[in-house]
Amino acid sequence: MDHPTMRAAVVAALADVESLHTKLTGLLADIDGTDVVVDLGRQGLWTKAQVSLLWSRVNHLPGVRALFEVTAERPDEKITFTEVLQRSGLQERQQSNEHAALSRISSQLFKEKRWPIDNSQGGSDSTTGKAEMLYWMDSRVAEWWRDIIQ
Repeated sequence: MDHPTMRAAVVAALADVESLHTKLTGLLADIDGTDVVVDLGRQGLWTKAQVSLLWSRVNHLPGVRALFEVTAERPDEKITFTEVLQRSGLQERQQSNEHAALSRISSQLFKEKRWPIDNSQGGSDSTTGKAEMLYWMDSRVAEWWRDIIQ
């Protein structure tokens, strides 16, 4: 088998494994009746228990708290990094450091870097030329988070 064909086969196998993992995780939750699973695409599958566990480990970080608060207040709506900064009152560097801490803690807990909040790079501002990160929380995750913090 030549190199490109072998590479294509390995890539296809990895996609199959990822798909199987997704299906089996959801099936296990259904069988156990323990938790609803929300598929956040590239952020993976999340349950309320996982959100709660992550929150218990990061709720002391004001930048992460601001990120969760502002995205949960406006679920399914894209929130800019500037809006998160305004909520947290932190400097840009500290806010970014806290996002890195969120990633690190999530990796320790779930063996992969993923958040219950999705994100993407936004377009460049026409006046400043600066591009900002955008964040949004699925409405089901927002509902879970509000329940968790009560």
